[in-house]
Amino acid sequence: MVKPIFLVCNFLFALFATPFFAQNNSLEKDKLAVDTLFFSDQKLALTISEKNIPIALQAKDTFHITYFLDQAGELNRMAGNYDKGIEQMQKCLLYKVNWEDLKDLSLTYNNLGKAYIRKGQYELAIYHFIEALKLMETDQNLMGQGFYLNNIAAVYDLQHNYEKALEYYMQSLVIKKEIGDETGIAASYTNLGITYLNLGNYELSFKYNEDAYKIYKKHDKPSKTARTLNNMGEVKMKMEQINEAMSFLQKAYALDSINEDDFLRTNILQNLSKIHLQNNILDSALFYITKAENRASASQSYKSLKDIYVIKSAIEKKKGNFELSLNYLTASTEYNDSLINESNIQAISEITGKYEYEKHLRAISDGELLIAQKEKTIEQEKIKVVYWVGISIFLIVAAIVLFVLYFLKQKNTQLLKGQMVLIDSRNKYLNSLNQKIKTELDRTQISLEEKEELINNVFVKSKSTELPPELLALSKRETEVLSYLALGWSDDQLAEKLFVSKSTVKTHLRRIYSKLLVRGRAEAVAIAHKYDLVGNVSEEE
Repeated sequence: MVKPIFLVCNFLFALFATPFFAQNNSLEKDKLAVDTLFFSDQKLALTISEKNIPIALQAKDTFHITYFLDQAGELNRMAGNYDKGIEQMQKCLLYKVNWEDLKDLSLTYNNLGKAYIRKGQYELAIYHFIEALKLMETDQNLMGQGFYLNNIAAVYDLQHNYEKALEYYMQSLVIKKEIGDETGIAASYTNLGITYLNLGNYELSFKYNEDAYKIYKKHDKPSKTARTLNNMGEVKMKMEQINEAMSFLQKAYALDSINEDDFLRTNILQNLSKIHLQNNILDSALFYITKAENRASASQSYKSLKDIYVIKSAIEKKKGNFELSLNYLTASTEYNDSLINESNIQAISEITGKYEYEKHLRAISDGELLIAQKEKTIEQEKIKVVYWVGISIFLIVAAIVLFVLYFLKQKNTQLLKGQMVLIDSRNKYLNSLNQKIKTELDRTQISLEEKEELINNVFVKSKSTELPPELLALSKRETEVLSYLALGWSDDQLAEKLFVSKSTVKTHLRRIYSKLLVRGRAEAVAIAHKYDLVGNVSEEE
């Protein structure tokens, strides 16, 4: 009777639990796929992320809901789908109420801020960067503080509030130098160079950009190297050193083709158009600015379109097409440039001083948050009901099993009494046999020293000296993680240094173990020490 009950329990468990574990396993596999594809095939990574959002929602799996919403939002932002990306990241924040991983939460706010910058909504960008900054202050995370101070300064720079931008850039630079973040220092140098360019201090602007260029080139950062080359070309244009400017811009254009950063490529194309316009090479100027217009239109970059139409107007004016020139100038004015609006600058100053603006935005979203919290409470109640029903079923089945076991025990007791007599006689026979066996064993037993000598003769220590091909299969990022792992860093320290979430660090570690064919951290560290991979890889931001 016990076996049928056991089979029924197994069936019920398989019926209710197997779909859950299968679904969870599928979500985890797709998460690993998105981690792998994020920088190599962003279109496919976005497709996988958006496919899994409704699946995670149906499973009520908060971890995977927030992960796929975060990834889809950022990938849509990078693809120029700003409105959709913003919608996904705002929904993600609703599920991250009382989130314990403050760095992960700050990254969502940061990505929202970057999306709002691309849409020209600078007040909203400032608000989200400040939210991220506050989280990093609470977490006492210096790298995060330096990162978000830099982003706040960048918005001030876009608004032409250069003094305020310099103040925040310098605060960020001090923190980055304190923690020795080289690529972070380069980012601050780049931004300081842009600000000094806007202030008309071309010598200081070129110096900061050149210092940033050296760091990015040293750390093999193609996109960021292209950005500094573009900036250096723009400075040389202002200094009317046309040949040098053209050289820097052409290098930037060639280098950036590796990464296809739409926003950066648009800016490089604009500068190439400007320099050809300065040299009265109007056909080339029109060619480059048309390519820039196509990119800006596709990514809905309204700020870029405003500047592009001004350049197109100047080109048509030089060609003598005055009516077309006027049309482009009119089109430029249709894109509202809030960057130089004094009231906006004042409002943002108040935000950084008192955090008043966040209260306004929170009041708008209070209704949505309340609804989300109520839905969460309802879900928790449902989980409690399912839990107690499960406990009740378990107790009933357990009672039945115990009753059957008791019945069988009573039956077995009667059988045991009958067998005791047989066992007693059998024991006497076995005792006699054991005595004979003992005597025989005493004659043939060898000493402990002889056993040890035999073992030492059988086992011989060997040492591998060949470089395993699996080590060559590691990516640059994985080799970097392995080098830091060999220094004895924990997962938290790796996440802190690389400025990624802890789950991404674990993903890197799993892939390292798999490629090196090791079972864990200790064996991976042993390989790293063996082939002198300790701390030999440059850091990436």
